[in-house]
Amino acid sequence: MVKTLFAIYNNTQGIALFSVMALMTLFFLVGTASLLNTATECKISKNHKRSVHAFYDCEAGIAEAIAQIKNDTINLSQDEDPNWQTADSELFRYQYYATYDPDTKIYTITSEGKDLTQTANRRIIAEVRRIFAAGDIKSPVYCGSGKNKGHPNAIYGDSNCPSWASDGDPNNDSSVACISTPNSYESDKKPLDLDLGQLYTSAPNPVEYEAAELNLADMANYFKDLPPDRTSIPVSTTENIGSPTDTQVVYINGNQTIAGHLTGYGILVVTGDLHISGQIDWNGVIIVLGNNVIQTGGGTSGMQVTGALLTPNHFEIRGNSDVQWCGDAVRKVMDDAGDPLTIISWKED
Repeated sequence: MVKTLFAIYNNTQGIALFSVMALMTLFFLVGTASLLNTATECKISKNHKRSVHAFYDCEAGIAEAIAQIKNDTINLSQDEDPNWQTADSELFRYQYYATYDPDTKIYTITSEGKDLTQTANRRIIAEVRRIFAAGDIKSPVYCGSGKNKGHPNAIYGDSNCPSWASDGDPNNDSSVACISTPNSYESDKKPLDLDLGQLYTSAPNPVEYEAAELNLADMANYFKDLPPDRTSIPVSTTENIGSPTDTQVVYINGNQTIAGHLTGYGILVVTGDLHISGQIDWNGVIIVLGNNVIQTGGGTSGMQVTGALLTPNHFEIRGNSDVQWCGDAVRKVMDDAGDPLTIISWKED
């Protein structure tokens, strides 16, 4: 018995073969597992890439909708009846729609994106609040009350823009009312005391009553926070502010008197009264929050505005003044100043 066991113990010819086969089986299993793991990781990587691509497509839809809102060309929908806008190209594949709540001034944009194989889908919902837009300004003069006295003196509602401001699109150069006011017309109150012969426009009405109210305080606060390029203007000065290629924001906290000769390009904000006894030649937008915008002097040119002048209160010019509507100038200086759209929420649905 001992000899038999000793013989079996010393017979190693089968063990070597068994060991080689066991090792080969182990290597095969490891290799197979590695291949399966590689294939799985490759599939996960492809799915992730497609998902990221779909997400980027969603973002492209949000970006396009915001651009449409900025340009006031967005095609709005009702929640229960989405009007999908689509893009399908070699680079992007998405669709989006937007709704607007006039009470909160919030746009809700829903964007859906797909990768080019259409196997991955993502959906984003973003809320954007529009503080204001250039398209809100509908006339060269906006005021609560006003007087237009003296000759020569004129307010023009027909667009006539200088070359530096032209956006090259004649479709947005239509004539508008010369003056708009949020007040209704009541003869006993006379919110506007005008010589109608000094208002020039081919629009149906030189004065638009009960116009949409402009929140000029919100506009002024936005421009204040940019920050402004200037915060003061010397009273008696001959000065140029900005240029056609460098429009600026001037924010005056308080009253401002201009007794010299001021030429400017951009946005002028005055939180108090604006009194012009000299000459001002402003290209862009003037916003005055105080009780009065009054021009009392100015020699041969007085107040010359190309763009728009806005005040919630009283506007008065006495002579030798022209206010020329230019929607392109309004859009340009506002675009140069910054984007008045704020994204207030962003989530993936």
